[in-house]
Amino acid sequence: MSTINNEEIEENTKKTCKDLESTDRVHKTMTLKHMLVWVENNSYDNSTELLAQYFDRLYLHLLKCYHDRFESVRDGAVRLVDAYLDRLPPMDFNLLNVVSTLTERMGQAETVEPSEEIRYLYIGQLHLMVRKYAKMGNVGVFRECYHLVVKVLIKALKDDYPLVQREACSTLVALCRVAETTEIRPFTEQLAVALYGMLNHKHAPARISAVEALGRLSLHMDASAESMRRLFGEVSPLLMDRMPLVRREVGIMGVLMLMDLLDRYSFFERILPLVLCCLKDDSPDVRNHIHPLWVKCGKQYYEENEAELSQQEICDLPVDNYPKNVKRPTIGCRGLVQRSLRLLTLITRETTDWKDNVRLHSLKLLYQFVVHAEAAMTAKFYEIYPDVSHACCDSVAEVSAEAAKVADLMGRLLCYEAWIEHGFDGLQRNARESYMKCFYYMFTASNSAFFEHLLRLCKLLRATEYSHTLKPGFQLYILKLLDTILNKSLQVTATEEELDELYMIVYIVGIKVMALGYSLNSDNADPNVGQMVLERIAQLQKVTLAQLHERYFEMALKDVENLDAVLEDNAEPVLLLDGLINICHLRRSYLKRLIERVKIVFENCSANAQIRIFSSLSMAALLWSSTVTPPDIDAPDEPSMMKIFVTEIVEPYLTWKAGASSESMRSLAMATLCALAQSAPEDVLEVLPSLVKHMPSLLEDRNSNTRNYAIKTVRYFRGLSVEELKPLAYATMQRLDDPSAGIRSMAALAVGTLSPIFEGDSEEEIQHQHEVWEAVVKRAMDLMLLYHESPEKNIKIAVEQSLEKMAIEYPEAWTERCQRAMAMSHQKDELNELYEKLSINKVAPQPSRPDPIPS
Repeated sequence: MSTINNEEIEENTKKTCKDLESTDRVHKTMTLKHMLVWVENNSYDNSTELLAQYFDRLYLHLLKCYHDRFESVRDGAVRLVDAYLDRLPPMDFNLLNVVSTLTERMGQAETVEPSEEIRYLYIGQLHLMVRKYAKMGNVGVFRECYHLVVKVLIKALKDDYPLVQREACSTLVALCRVAETTEIRPFTEQLAVALYGMLNHKHAPARISAVEALGRLSLHMDASAESMRRLFGEVSPLLMDRMPLVRREVGIMGVLMLMDLLDRYSFFERILPLVLCCLKDDSPDVRNHIHPLWVKCGKQYYEENEAELSQQEICDLPVDNYPKNVKRPTIGCRGLVQRSLRLLTLITRETTDWKDNVRLHSLKLLYQFVVHAEAAMTAKFYEIYPDVSHACCDSVAEVSAEAAKVADLMGRLLCYEAWIEHGFDGLQRNARESYMKCFYYMFTASNSAFFEHLLRLCKLLRATEYSHTLKPGFQLYILKLLDTILNKSLQVTATEEELDELYMIVYIVGIKVMALGYSLNSDNADPNVGQMVLERIAQLQKVTLAQLHERYFEMALKDVENLDAVLEDNAEPVLLLDGLINICHLRRSYLKRLIERVKIVFENCSANAQIRIFSSLSMAALLWSSTVTPPDIDAPDEPSMMKIFVTEIVEPYLTWKAGASSESMRSLAMATLCALAQSAPEDVLEVLPSLVKHMPSLLEDRNSNTRNYAIKTVRYFRGLSVEELKPLAYATMQRLDDPSAGIRSMAALAVGTLSPIFEGDSEEEIQHQHEVWEAVVKRAMDLMLLYHESPEKNIKIAVEQSLEKMAIEYPEAWTERCQRAMAMSHQKDELNELYEKLSINKVAPQPSRPDPIPS
C-alpha cells in the first residue's frame, strides 16, 4: 500500500469522499468500516506518512460525519478518527479541528448528541488525544483550546450516562497530570463544581472517579480562594460512605494533597482528617492501603523539617502506658498532627451532631488525633473534655463505646499532672453521669496516682450530688471508680491511718450507692460490682464483711439526712435508709442510731415511707440471731438490744389505731415481732411477757396478715403465769373459727403448745392455778374434739397433734372430755379410735425448743 503514488491516493480519497457524501446509510457505514480495517492493518512504522496523507484529505469529511443523522455513521466516523489519531504523531492542526468538532457535539448547553454510546466515544477520543499529546511532550498545544476542552469535560461530567462521567473523570485526571497550573487554574473552579455533582452518584465507581479527579484538580486550584474550602466541605462526607473503596479514594486524595499540594502547610488542618479517618476505618483493606502512604507523608514532612524534628527525636522516649495492639506513629506523622491541633475544636463540635454516623466518624477521627498528638494534646484537654464526656453517654452504643476508647487513650497519653486538675474541676462543676464516665475511663487507664488525689476523689464522691444519685448508670460508674481507687491505693505511698481513712470513705460511698440501687431495683450491667468493692475493702482491712459493717456503717448512717420532713416512699433519704437496712441488716454497734433514724421517719414522713421502712425492718429481723451479736463479756450490764428495739419500734404500733396506714403499721409491727421470735426464740422471751396484753386484740384483728403473724407468735410465749396466759389461750381458741384455713390450722397447733408456770406463796394458791388452767385445757379439748370432725385434713392433723400433747399432760381430763364427747357425738367409732390412739403408753415429752409453725 505504501507504494501507491499521489495520483492513486488522490483518486482513492476522492472516491471515499464521494461515498461519504452519499445519502445511503448502509453505503456510508460500509465505507467507514472498510477504511477502519485498512487503517488498522497499516500499523507498521513506514505507513505513518501514507496514513497522514489520507487523513489530511479525509478529515473534513470524517468530522462532517460526526453530524450525520444516522448513529451508525457517527459511530464509524469516531472510531475511524480514533484509529488515525492513535497511529499519527501529534499535530496542532489535527487537535484543534477534532476538539472544535467535539465541542460542537458535546460542549453545547443543550444535548446535541442523543446517543449515550456516541457521547462515550466522543469523550474517549478526547482522552486519547490527552494521552497522546502528553506522551509526546506537546501538551502545550492545549493552550489554545483549553476553553473548548473544559466545555466538553463539564458537559460529560454532568452526563446522565455513568460511563461517560467516569471517562470524563479519567480524562481530567490525565490532563491534570501534565497541565501547567497557571494555564489550567482559570478553569479549575468550573470543573470542580461539575465534579461535586458526582459525589452523590448512586454508583460507587462514579463517586470514586469523581474523588480521584478532584484530588488531581486540587493541586492546580487557587489556595487563597473559597474554592479550596468548598472542596473539603464537599469531599469530607464521603469519609462516611457505605462503600470502603470510596472511603479509600478519599484517603488517597488526602495523601496526594499532603505530598504535592503547593500550599499544603496552610491546609494541613483540613487535609489530615481525610487521611486519619481512613487509618481508623472499619475495613482492613482501607487501613492497610492508606497506612504505608501515610508513613510516606510523615517521612516527607520529617525531611522538610529535619532541623526541628531531629532535636525532638533525641528526647522522644517510649510511652510506658501505651495501648496494646496499637502501633506508635513515626515522629514525622506525629509532627504533622501536632502542628494542626486547632482542628480539635471543629472535630469535637461534630460529636454533638444529630446524625449518628457523624458523631461516630468524629470520635474515630479524634482517636487518631490523640494517638498522634500524645502529650502535646494536654493543653487542649480542657476544651474537649465536655464534648468527650457528652459522647460517653451517647444513646447509640457504638458511639458511646468509641468515646470510651478516646477517653481511655487520653488517660494513657496525656500528661497526668496536667489533666487531673481539669478532671477534678469538671467533676466538681458537673455532677453528671457523662463527666463521671469520661473521668473513670481516663483515671483507670492512667499510669499515675497520688494518695492526695485518691482521697480528694473519694471525698468528692461522698457528696450527695454523687453518692445519692438515683440514676442506675451513674451508680454503676461510681462503683467502678471506687474499684479503681482500691486498685491504685496499692500503688501509692501512705500511712496506715491514711489508708484507713480512705477505705472508710470508699465504704461509705459504696454502701450508699448500693443501698439506693437496691431500693430502686436497679438493673445495672454488673450488679456485683458493689459487693466486690465491699469484699475488697474487708480483705484490705483484714476483717470479715460483718465486721466491716460493724466498724463503718454508723458513719454511712450519718449521711442519711433530711428525714424530718413529709417525705414520700420514693424520696432519696427514705430510699437510702431503706437500702441500708436491707443490705446491712440490724447490728449491735449501730442499732441505737438506726432506731433514732427510724423514729424520725415514723414521726415525720408519709404513711407510705413509714410502711416501706417498717417492712425492711421486719425482713432484717429474720436475721437477728446472726447479725446482732451477743454483748461483750466485759459489759454484762449493757442493756438488751432486743428490748430497746421492741420497746421503741415495735410495741408502740401494736395497739389499735384508726386509719388504713395504721392498720398496715400494726400488721408490720406484728410481722417484725414474729420474725424476732422465729430468729431468736430465747432472746425474745425477755420482751414477750410485756406484750402479752396486746395479743388478744391482735389475734382478733380484721387484717388477716396481722392475725397470721400473731398466731405464729403465740407458741413462743413461754414462762407466763396462768393469769397472763389465760386470755391468750381463749383468744387462740377463737381462731379455730377464723375465715382463713391456714390460720385455723396454726391455731389448732398453737393451742397445744401453751403451758403456764405455776408459782405462788401457798399450796392453796398453786392448787387454784392448776384448777383454773385445767378448766382452760378442758375447754380446749372440747373444741379440738369438735373440730376433729372437720372434713379439712390439715385441721384434723393439727388437732390430733395438739390433743396428743394435752392427753399426755392431762390424761384424766382427756378421758373425761372424750367420754363426754362420745355421749353427744354421732361418730362414736371414729372418736373411740382417736381416744385409743392417743391414750396408750403416752409419756410426757421433755421440754424442748418449739419447732417453727409452718406458714
